[in-house]
Amino acid sequence: MILKKKMIYALSLVVMMTFVVAGCGAQSSSSESKAIKLGFAGPLTGASAQDGESMKKGAALAADVVNKAGGIDGKQIEFVFEDDKSDPKEAASVANKFASDTNILAVVGHFNSSCTLAGAPIYNKAGVVEVSGGSSSPAVTDAGPYTFRTITTDAFQGEYLINWAVKEEGFKNIAIVYENTDYGQGLLKVAEEEAGELGAKIVVKESYILGQTKDFSPIVTKIKDTKPDVVIIGGLYNETALIAKQMQRSGYKVPIMGVDAIYSDALIELGGDAVDGVMMTGFFHESSSSKEAQDFIAAYKEAYKEEPGTYAAYVFDAANIVIEGLKNGGQDRKKVMEYLTTLKDYNGVTGITSFDENGDCIKQPLKLIVKDGKFEIYNK
Repeated sequence: MILKKKMIYALSLVVMMTFVVAGCGAQSSSSESKAIKLGFAGPLTGASAQDGESMKKGAALAADVVNKAGGIDGKQIEFVFEDDKSDPKEAASVANKFASDTNILAVVGHFNSSCTLAGAPIYNKAGVVEVSGGSSSPAVTDAGPYTFRTITTDAFQGEYLINWAVKEEGFKNIAIVYENTDYGQGLLKVAEEEAGELGAKIVVKESYILGQTKDFSPIVTKIKDTKPDVVIIGGLYNETALIAKQMQRSGYKVPIMGVDAIYSDALIELGGDAVDGVMMTGFFHESSSSKEAQDFIAAYKEAYKEEPGTYAAYVFDAANIVIEGLKNGGQDRKKVMEYLTTLKDYNGVTGITSFDENGDCIKQPLKLIVKDGKFEIYNK
């Protein structure tokens, strides 16, 4: 009898513990349901880590602003941050991780065009939206219906830059130095085509390996020998600073121009007075008079005690556009995509964004120049 009572007591304890565990599980599930999960993919380490960290801060700030205002239907936005290391293989691995997690409703990223192109087939097959704030290669245009971007294509920026160089500055002989990636090659192709149509000549074109090439002296020698009117950089700020410094060291001076990929405080930090006079396109500047830009700058400086970079701005817009999709389309992967296909005239930090049928956007760029160690709006 005593043994029987003990068995009944033990069984009761097991049943009670089962309900307790189930109750805890239900509480955890309820807690999780109060978070809307988004993925972030970018280069948090490697050659583009500074841009990646800037992008991460832009995404986190967008979530923080929405969360402080009550979130979406009382639910908080939660980012899952992953490092693609600027490596297409890593990007594919990150894309697989996000695509297989059905709690991830959309992805903000990637930065490098080669990484977006590596992840796009995975995202599109799984039906999860990716909005890039940095991938500008023309090849991304055909990446699929779930691929969007808040940055204009190299085709657009390259055409704009060459027109600026040839028509407005009068440069006829052009040297192009570009990184040997989808991004760099795409910009080279557009520059060559547009220069030809305008009657300008490409006198030299030289490639380098992103994050690996440090000695540009052979390229500088070729530039000096061909005597171009301008050097167009199809790359990032790191290599632009190195090229400018090595040109300065060789005693050679020629105007340098590039697209918004070189628009970073790191260009000035790394290049010093060698980058004074470098001209570039851009879509965000601290002197912007728009309320959206000034509110963003104030919030960013309060949160991080530093000035925001251009990619923080692009990603802030990308994250907020995804959030618009969640608010107005629905908390569902397909509904977010369907809403973004109808998005028109979103007034963000980097200008007015509308997506075309390919998920590309068209915006009017600013003309910028480095002057006395600062970026300024360029006026000839």
